[in-house]
Amino acid sequence: MTGAVLVTGATGLIGRYVVEDLLAAGRPVRVLARAPERLEPAARRAIEVVKGDLAEPRVLVRAVRGVDTVLHLAACARAWSRNPGEFAAVNVHAVNRLLDAAAGAGVRRVVHVSTVLTLPELRPVAAQPETPYLETKLAGERLVDAYAAAGGDAVVVHPTRVYGPGPLNDANGVTRLVAMYLDSPIVCRLDDGDVLANYVHAADVAAGILLAADRGRAGGHYVLGGENSSLRGLLRLVGELSGVHRPLLAIPRSAALAAAHASLLWGRLGGTPVITPAWVRSYFDDQRVSVALSCSELGYRYRNLREGLEETITWLRRRLPAAS
Repeated sequence: MTGAVLVTGATGLIGRYVVEDLLAAGRPVRVLARAPERLEPAARRAIEVVKGDLAEPRVLVRAVRGVDTVLHLAACARAWSRNPGEFAAVNVHAVNRLLDAAAGAGVRRVVHVSTVLTLPELRPVAAQPETPYLETKLAGERLVDAYAAAGGDAVVVHPTRVYGPGPLNDANGVTRLVAMYLDSPIVCRLDDGDVLANYVHAADVAAGILLAADRGRAGGHYVLGGENSSLRGLLRLVGELSGVHRPLLAIPRSAALAAAHASLLWGRLGGTPVITPAWVRSYFDDQRVSVALSCSELGYRYRNLREGLEETITWLRRRLPAAS
């Protein structure tokens, strides 16, 4: 990257680290944000902000004008939405509009942030995507692949389960679980047979996104992950690092699915579900991955789980006095 960089999703968990890294490197940064007030005050003073929405074509044209690189992190990444069309609006239609705007403005490169769940090895060919999130992220990713196949310069990155200091929202569910472990007398987990998943610190994903922008192959796909671990293993490590030892209550699959169906019903009655049956099912799948290609082609590096969790626990304890 040599010119200005546009970042979407800059107010999210990973986006904040991306903006911080770009500013540290002395790069001109432009951010497209619906709520600029959610940006860190120091960052907001140092960047150009285009206030608006990915749904507004005129705003997109203004946002991409004169930029060298687009880093597209914005997504609808929650378990459930009261408006079922929100997933497609953000994860598919907005991607299409952004690619059109980038092509029209002569943007050199687009880096699209997808998810590890779209990888073929984690998504058997015979299976249909079960969650609106996965289905629409896959559709958006295919638009980016088509853009690259037609001659556009685009790279796709696939973060795994992200954690670290940052907003304690749906996109940072692992850190919320760590906070619950520190702050609750008992912690519930799925009785998942200790299947493995991959966990990565948000700062490492941000660094990987910038590496993909600089070094990735046009049309390439890169996993941005960290260490493979079972959830029980992760929580045991949290206990070791924090000195806090909580009982872990293993919830059987049938009970977890029943609770998820009840949560979905609560949503239909006006509440906000925290989980859905499709998401519960996904947590019983082995989601271990390798980042060897990213390391060899991008020079990607990641901190181990022990180091990343230790940093996260220290940060949480400053936020949660009861957990100290």
